[in-house]
Amino acid sequence: MTIEDLLEKAKSLEAKIATAEGDARYALHQELHRALENIRAKGGAVPAHLRNLDLELVDEEVEDSFDNMPV
Repeated sequence: MTIEDLLEKAKSLEAKIATAEGDARYALHQELHRALENIRAKGGAVPAHLRNLDLELVDEEVEDSFDNMPV
C-alpha cells in the first residue's frame, strides 16, 4: 500500500471509530494504529488529528482497564 492508500484507510477508520462502541471501537483502533505505524515506516507524515485520535484512544483503553480492577 502507498502512503496515500494508508492515509485514506486511516481517514475511513476515523469515521468508523466515531460511531463505534465497545469491542468494535477497540478493534478499529488497532487497525488505525497499524495504519499510522505503516505510514511512519514508509516515511510519511501522520496528520496531527489522526495522531491525537490514536493517543485519545490509547488513554480510553487504559482508563477502561482500570474500571475492571478489583478494589
